[in-house]
Amino acid sequence: MVQDDWPDDALYAGLVAREPQALEALIQRYAREITYFIRLLLNGVGTAQDAEECANDLFVTAWQEIEAFIPARGSLHTWLTMRAKYIALDRRRQLQRRQAAVTSLDGEATVNRNGDAHSGERRLAQLTDHNMEGILEQRERREELRTALETLPDLDRYLVYMRYFRLASTEEISTKTGLSRHAIDTRLWRARKTLRDALEEQTYERVRALKQPGQP
Repeated sequence: MVQDDWPDDALYAGLVAREPQALEALIQRYAREITYFIRLLLNGVGTAQDAEECANDLFVTAWQEIEAFIPARGSLHTWLTMRAKYIALDRRRQLQRRQAAVTSLDGEATVNRNGDAHSGERRLAQLTDHNMEGILEQRERREELRTALETLPDLDRYLVYMRYFRLASTEEISTKTGLSRHAIDTRLWRARKTLRDALEEQTYERVRALKQPGQP
């Protein structure tokens, strides 16, 4: 059982020494507060799962980058809060861009009732083109995601499937796998980074393949 009375200086020393118990104690002390703070920053954008993922990313960052914390400049709590702010605002911008793209597509589906018949026909044709492009894009992205998932180790692929396709909680995954929360969060963080890098590389290759010969 993780002790819950670690002072911040002991937490800091434990993280620097790479003691898993220190990370577990850090999560136990700050997870609820940090997750609530992140949900406030997301301000209705995204879901509770987005807030939880941001909190998970924060604790992985604290584990991997604790040397960036300088006690003389402030408390560990303040450092965590500022890191959480950057992570949450970055996620919020990503979610807003995604929602804006969906809203833009939905807006094109609205035909101006005061326009003439030809205007309506043109907009309908444009909408059909966009819908078809969207369907093709979704199919391409699904195939790219499937290919990217195959690059993950079996355990990481299983964790991604359980967390993001079955929407299982960290506690449920821990029960099924025997992994600690820290191990699950770290593996999911690495898996997300690997998938993101793989998808970006596939997108780059696809765009490059579409360029005309001789085009820079």
